[in-house]
Amino acid sequence: MATVSAMMAAGDRPLLRWDLLEAQAPTGERLTVREAVAGVRHDVLIAIDASHRRYILVEIPMHEPGEIAERSTRGLAVQTVVFKSGDGQESRFVEIACLDPQGHAALDTIALEVVAGLESGASIGCVRLIQSVLAKWRLFWSGLSQGLLSRNQQIGLFGELWFLSRWLAPFVGMGRAVEMWRGPVGARNDFETPRLGIEVKATARIDGAHVIHGLEQLLEPAGGSLLLFSLAVREEASAENSLPSVVASTRQLIGEDHLAMSTFDSMLFSSGYDERFVAEYAKYQFRVRGENLYHVKDNFPRLTPSSFLAALPPGVGNIEYELRLDSAGSWLLASNPSDAAKQLKGLLA
Repeated sequence: MATVSAMMAAGDRPLLRWDLLEAQAPTGERLTVREAVAGVRHDVLIAIDASHRRYILVEIPMHEPGEIAERSTRGLAVQTVVFKSGDGQESRFVEIACLDPQGHAALDTIALEVVAGLESGASIGCVRLIQSVLAKWRLFWSGLSQGLLSRNQQIGLFGELWFLSRWLAPFVGMGRAVEMWRGPVGARNDFETPRLGIEVKATARIDGAHVIHGLEQLLEPAGGSLLLFSLAVREEASAENSLPSVVASTRQLIGEDHLAMSTFDSMLFSSGYDERFVAEYAKYQFRVRGENLYHVKDNFPRLTPSSFLAALPPGVGNIEYELRLDSAGSWLLASNPSDAAKQLKGLLA
């Protein structure tokens, strides 16, 4: 039998049988309970109360200390509860209550992600696992809509995921590649590790130009090196690549590494990618027409604070400029992932 993680990655989600619970709804303050995914995990349950409110219950191992304290929102309430069995033995559970019926589909996803994480033997502990899963859904449960990413934002995110999965992960592993992806949480460069920054720029412009934001975007980290990955794409209805397809292929590469998957999904959500708009995002199909990795140093064509003899005039800020890389051949490291192997391994050592 395929694991829950593999089934979810393939788009074949197990069905949570809420209908069986609702057919025997309890009375009073009782809960009707069954395993979330029958025969897979005995410690992850789904439940309903007399008003048909839905719950996820995850048993906390006896050896694991601590309480869970998650901020309640208008759609979700999380707490630690203690249940006593008929023989008087107590068990602790994390109780996740869905307060809004519109969140039922997302509650199912949370249950399956918790099952998948426990099934894969996540080493971070049950409570931390639940917290990491809930973290990426926090904006959804707070009722905030992220809205659609703009066309340029979609192209930019496509470029970051293309570099992560096709260029970086083969040499450092998916776990470390995902850890290095820091752009969505406001880091200066899209990928960062001690003494190395990697900026990713993707464009659909015919001239291949990139827009650089500010004077520090192409500035080397202190005591380290900076790489620039340039991706040129063309929109074509017959192309095979899209933002949802590169998201799906990256998830397949991550496989059953739950910690990496949780980090990836959190960063993806932080980037503004909302799974509810997959059909809209799939309308943009891209053909990759050029990909190059540059070592940004010395006289690389760029603007930095040192490009100006004096400080910028008072009131001048938010500098943007266009970068054309046809004059940057001297700094080119590689035009395909295989050729970049030696350089990346050396810089990432």
